[in-house]
Amino acid sequence: MVREQIRAVREHIPEGVTLVCVSKFQPVEAIREAYEAGERHFGESRVQELQRKVPVLPSDIRWHFIGHLQTNKVRDLLQLRPCLIESVDSLKLLRAINDEAARQGFVQDVLLEVHVAREETKTGFSPEEITEIVNRKSLNRTFPNTRVLGLMAMATNTDDPTEIRRCFHLTKSLYDRINGQMVNDPMVNLSMGMSDDYLIAIDCGATSVRIGSAIFGKRRSRSFKAFFFDMDGTLFDSMPVHAVAWEETMKRHGLDFDAEATYINEGRTGEDVIREAFEMKGEQGDPQTVAAIYREKTEAFRRMCPEGAAPVPGATELLEWLHEQGVECWIVTGSGQKSLLEHVNRVFPGIFTRERMITAFDVTHGKPSPEPYLKAWERSGYSKHECCVIENAPLGVRSGKAADLFTIAVNTGPLDDSLLYAEHADRVFPSMPELLRWLQSLNAKN
Repeated sequence: MVREQIRAVREHIPEGVTLVCVSKFQPVEAIREAYEAGERHFGESRVQELQRKVPVLPSDIRWHFIGHLQTNKVRDLLQLRPCLIESVDSLKLLRAINDEAARQGFVQDVLLEVHVAREETKTGFSPEEITEIVNRKSLNRTFPNTRVLGLMAMATNTDDPTEIRRCFHLTKSLYDRINGQMVNDPMVNLSMGMSDDYLIAIDCGATSVRIGSAIFGKRRSRSFKAFFFDMDGTLFDSMPVHAVAWEETMKRHGLDFDAEATYINEGRTGEDVIREAFEMKGEQGDPQTVAAIYREKTEAFRRMCPEGAAPVPGATELLEWLHEQGVECWIVTGSGQKSLLEHVNRVFPGIFTRERMITAFDVTHGKPSPEPYLKAWERSGYSKHECCVIENAPLGVRSGKAADLFTIAVNTGPLDDSLLYAEHADRVFPSMPELLRWLQSLNAKN
């Protein structure tokens, strides 16, 4: 879909006009599809989201920051080396960008945002302020570590083309007037126009347009009817104990396996983990040995955690809220430990049933194969769009995405977010409470 939408948009963009694909809130796989279609300029509006995307996407992407930028976020943004900051809306912000760019040792390209819309909620300099402050020699002398390449503007949010054209004509006139005074060093970028008005902006002289929904589609509010939860590390804070149990057991059998490997392999069945450890050693673990080692590891976990692991902070509140909404909650786990499954019902009474549990006993191939989540989806009877995977581990995310399901990662462990995004997680949250707030916001929209 993205490739076709880009082709349709490109038909209306003349040569010399830059297309900035507004990728804010879009999953990395959608950005990759646009990249593979030939696009290189992408626009983001939140520093934190950009921090997650930059490490897992191609290095030749030219990132444009197009959202309101707080001065306390300038340092983090400039460490990402954005191609262009389009939304400089005050001298205070321009000064902060200049000073931080000087500390980091480079010159940052920026646009000055002009407030021409008939809406007080939009930010930016007034045309009069722009005329007063934009003296190229003065700017270069005062802010030597920034380079003002042009202007950015947003039209009034209206369906009236006359009002939209007024906003763009006013910005273009200001742009031309400034350039008339700077013949030897003119501005080169006039960024205006979005999905609903970019044709008018181009007609009015825009050199750059910012298009999101016309490429990626309008973000529709989801209404999930079934959630497929991983268990260890997602519902239960059991992974630190599992890590110790795995490391000690494996070492007793001469297998190289540390705590980090536990998190990297999380989601696989225990037997798969042991077989791979043997293969890495260049040996073949026979079924009896593999089963014996797994029993030994299971006993080690029980000794260390006899009462069972505590819930991940916020998991109880999330499950109770989902239950109140009438949403089905499932468990999809690589574990086959009966005691832990019984523990689920003690800790989360009335939430799960055995019919809504997919365990190591129910599948031939564990995660990262899509089989566990496909089995849960098939048994649920819902469409894929109505189902959501909740995971905490890279291999679990890979399993959910391979099953073609919307997959959310809650990073409860020590691994970097980039490993979860690298597996194409649709969303990554730092905690269960943050996930709950997001789901409640979706519910309010429906």
